[in-house]
Parts: sequence; structure tokens; C-alpha cells
Amino acid sequence: MSDLEQKTSKKETLPKKIFNIFIFGFPIVFGIFWIMGVPLQFGLAILSGNYLAFLIAFALIASFIYWPYGKTAKIPDYILAIIAAGVWLLCAYNYEEWLLNQHERTFFKISMSMLAIGFLTEGVRKTAGNGMAVVIIASLLYGVFGHNAPGIFEGAQNNYDALFMYLYVDSSAVLGFIIMVAGTLILGFLVMGQVMQASGATRFFSDIAMASIGHRRGGPAKVSVVGSSLMGMVSGATVANIMSTGIVSIPLMKRNGFKGSMAAGIEAVASNGSQLAPPVMGATAFIIAEFLELPYANIIMAAIIPAIIYYLFLFCQIDFYARDKGLEGLKKSELPNIIKVLKSGWFFILPLMVLIFFLFIMSYNPAKSALYSTLSLLVLAGLKFKKIPSMDTIYRFIVQLGKPFALLVMICGGAGIIIGVINMSGLGFSLALALSDVGAVYGLFVMLILTAVIAIILGMGMPTSAVYIVVAMLLAPSIADMGVPLIAAHFFVFYFGLASFLTPPVAIASYAAASLAKADLKETSIAGLKLGLSTFIIPFYFIYNPEILLIGEWKEIFIAGTILAIAGVLLARSITSYSSDKINSNLQGTTDLLVSVFIGTSTIFFSKEGLIIYFVMIIGIGVVLYGNQIQKKLSKLHFSNR
Repeated sequence: MSDLEQKTSKKETLPKKIFNIFIFGFPIVFGIFWIMGVPLQFGLAILSGNYLAFLIAFALIASFIYWPYGKTAKIPDYILAIIAAGVWLLCAYNYEEWLLNQHERTFFKISMSMLAIGFLTEGVRKTAGNGMAVVIIASLLYGVFGHNAPGIFEGAQNNYDALFMYLYVDSSAVLGFIIMVAGTLILGFLVMGQVMQASGATRFFSDIAMASIGHRRGGPAKVSVVGSSLMGMVSGATVANIMSTGIVSIPLMKRNGFKGSMAAGIEAVASNGSQLAPPVMGATAFIIAEFLELPYANIIMAAIIPAIIYYLFLFCQIDFYARDKGLEGLKKSELPNIIKVLKSGWFFILPLMVLIFFLFIMSYNPAKSALYSTLSLLVLAGLKFKKIPSMDTIYRFIVQLGKPFALLVMICGGAGIIIGVINMSGLGFSLALALSDVGAVYGLFVMLILTAVIAIILGMGMPTSAVYIVVAMLLAPSIADMGVPLIAAHFFVFYFGLASFLTPPVAIASYAAASLAKADLKETSIAGLKLGLSTFIIPFYFIYNPEILLIGEWKEIFIAGTILAIAGVLLARSITSYSSDKINSNLQGTTDLLVSVFIGTSTIFFSKEGLIIYFVMIIGIGVVLYGNQIQKKLSKLHFSNR
């Protein structure tokens, strides 16, 4: 349970509840109305800038009051919240006039713009952490003084007043497409996810997983992966998901015999991967769609095969670990009956069909599709349960939905500052030219390594969506200029933004899970790194084999996907060696690793049109199915001849 949920679960006064509903509920309801076009039905033309500045104002109130300087909000917190909201509500009220007359920079406008950007930066620091705030402050300093920087880092000369007014009101800065994604697409899916959780839909799908695979080898861990992935789609935040689902999943795995560090690593990797899994891939996927100007449905489709391989790699490691440790699944008497589960909750499947219908068949806006799906879920749940939610339930729903939404608005607003500075300074263009030269001299692979390292380092102090925005703006175009499909370049950045959560020394996902498992931090981070190794490998694979992003002919897609799956299974087996027979285990691990590397890189050396690639696939399948038995026989033969 989060801090906010603990606070709201205590007895609160009626005025406090009304205040919470106003701060969290009003912007959400207004946002839903804006997405559905309700104001236009009444002849009210509300511009996107009006709406987005309004959202920032309410998110800032939440950031100062629910992330206070002390343990609880005091009078200074409320005063700062009112001032912070005021400068952004002023922008919302005067948006059109100030946007069209940016060149008229009066003392009042400049003062308001500097206050607005300052409060927004502080709001980001309070909600998203110091790392992102430091990057924002550095970008602001660069925006003003960047013309003094050496070499390729020399930026355009900007007056501070012009810069801050641009950041404050221009649609290419804070009030641009990034925060628009938060106020439309992300809001729609957040509402859908919270309703699924509140209605029992996520529990229904978890019960199906429990009934289906809970009795199998390593069943509790496999069920935990499914459950954490489902919940992660709702929360969209790795650490928050670990803290909410790990309370249940980690003790369950430990009771089944999993070592604490292993259980924590599984939870960390499963929660982190939830942002890669369609149909709801967290906030960053919506931003990718806007960056590439592609329908969200295209992003979902492109993510399918990499997500399958990611979870296949994780499931295989769990299975091999459970096999070597002799860990059986749960008893059938401890599991839910799948027939009863389906009979009691079959209607939860229908809203997903509604989502698919509006998203893929009707080609509706994703936010509207999610809201229509939510409406169908509410109607079906109402008919099934025949009761109206209590006021307390509605109140908790609003507060639990409002906090992550306010956080995302802050993150996207902060990212807008960075984007605005990049646009004003010309830094993106300068770096793109420099990196193109790097690629021309040292090749694509070196450029990819450089991009991966930058994304991982930034990700150690920033949320995934913010890392993606910064690196995609600066580096993705240069990768695409090397002949890589643009969607592959952006997915590469996306994956390595997530990889930072598993990368020591700041493997925050592993550390969060370790705290729940009471496990050693070093052991857990190593386990998380091994279990999540596919996060680092898959991006390189789809750069050289974009077919797994569903680019190209179906035959090539099948070959690339199959090759990656075979290589993934062998790699999982090679790094999951817990057998008591160390010599045989090491022999098999080395063999699997070598074959995995050979098969995984075969598409670079052999054409997907020739017969050789099919022989490679057959060899790989043979090693997967019979490699263990062959290795044992060779080992016995070796020792019998000594």
C-alpha cells in the first residue's frame, strides 16, 4: 500500500475528503470531458494550451501538498501550492493572447513565466526525484549560457526573457505534445486500469493464470510474473508496481523454495517488463506514437514479438531454476478452479474486446477507445454485481487514480522544459550532425553502444518516459540516418531507458524488490541482471532484424522471431546452471551459450531467403530439445574412458 493510500485509509474529516476529491477528481473529470469533446457540444472552444495549463496547475497543488517538505503539509506548503497553481491558471486564462504575442514581453509576463517554470521544476523534484530536476536545471542554464559552450555543444544565443516566455506558452515546449499525451492517452488508460483493478478484472486474469500454471514446476513464480505484468500495465511505474504486488508474490515464491534474491529478481524483471507488454505499455508507448506520428495500434503491434521473447526468456530461467532446485508447483487444492473462475468473471473479457474493436477496427483515438472500454466494464460489472459502489469506494478510487496522474503530468511538464530548450538552442541538430560523423567513422554498432550507455546513465535518475524523450530527441534521428527504421531506433532508446532499472550500481527495481524479500542487495541486483538480460539483447537484435517489429514480409518475420526465440531459450539455459554436477553443468552452459550466440547472429551472416538459415533453425531446435541429454551422454562417455 502506498503512502497516499495509507493516509486516505485513515479516518479523514469531511472537509479533507472534499478537498482531495476537488484536487484529484476535478481535473480527471474535466480531462475525460475534454477527451470526449463535451465542451465542443456546448459551443465552448477550449484550446489544448488552456486545458494543459489547467492540468499543470492542479498537479502542482498535489505535488506541494501530497509531497510536502515535512511529514505532513503545513501552511507554507499550501501557500506555495496556491501561488504555483495561480501562475499556471493565469497562463490557462490568457493562453491564446500570450501565445500569439510572445514578442510582447512585459515585466509581468516575464515574472510569471519564470515563476511558472521554477515552480514546475520544483514540482518535478518533489514527485519524480532530484535526478530529473538536475537535468532540467542544467538544460535551463544551457538555454541561457549555451552560446558560450565549446565545439558541437555551442548553442544559439537566447535572452532569458525570450526563453522563459517560450517555455511558458509555446506549444513546442511545456504545453506541447508530451504533456498532451499525459492529458489524453495516458489519462484514458489510467482510468481504464484503475476501474479494472477496482472491479476485480485484474484479479480475474491473475486467477486464470494461477489456475492454469500454478500447479506446474515453479508455478508460484510464473503466476507472479503474470500478476505483476497485469498490475504493471495499470500502474505504468516499475517501482510502484513492485511495492504493490511484491508484498504478495515474493513471500509466495519464498514459501515455494525460491531464494530471496531470486524471488526479488523475478518480481523486479516482471514488473519492469510490464511497460513492454501490449496492449497497455505504460506512458512511454503513447509518447513514442506521438513522436513517430503513428497510430498507437501500430506501436502495440510492433511490440508484440519482443515482449513475447522477453517473457519467454524470463519463464525459461524460472523453469530451469525450479527444475534444478526440485521446486514443484502448488497443490491443486490450493488453486482456484478455472471453471468457477471463468463462470464468475467471464464478462471481464468483453471490455478488452471493446477496446480492440474501437482501437483496431474503428481506428478510434486510443484515449476514447479506453474510455469506451471502461464504460462497458462499468455497465457489465453493475449488471453482474447489482450494487452501486459506496461513497468511500469512489473516494478511494479518485485519490488512487489522481496521484499517479499528477505524477505523470509533472514528469511530462518537466520533459517539455527540456524539449523546449533543445528546440531553442539548436542542440538537437548539432548533436545529430556530430553523431552522424561518429557513425560514419566508427559504424552503427559504436553509435548504438553510445546511445545505450547514455540512456542507462540518464535512467538512473529519471523516469523512463523522461529518459526516452531526451535520448530520442538527441540520438534516435542519428541512428535512423544510418539506415535503421525509425520505429526500431525509438524502441531501442525505450528498452535501454527501462534497462537502467536493472543496471547496477543503481538497480532501483532490484533494490526495491530486495527490501521486500529481505535479501542481499548485491545478490538481488545480479539475479535481476541475469533474469532481465533480454532487455539489453533484444534492442540490438531488432536494430539488425527489424522484422521482429513486424516490418517486412511474414516469412522474414517468422524466421527472425523463431531465431530470436531459440537463441533466447539457449541463453536462458546457459546462465541458469544450478546443477550439483558442476562439470556437466559448465559443459552444457558453455555449449548452450556458444550455440545461442551462433544462432542469434546467424541472420547477420546468412540471408533469410536461403536454405542455410533453415538449417540453423533446425540445429537450434535440436539443441533446445535434445542438447541436455546429448551433453549428459558425452559427459558419461568421457569419464568412463578415463
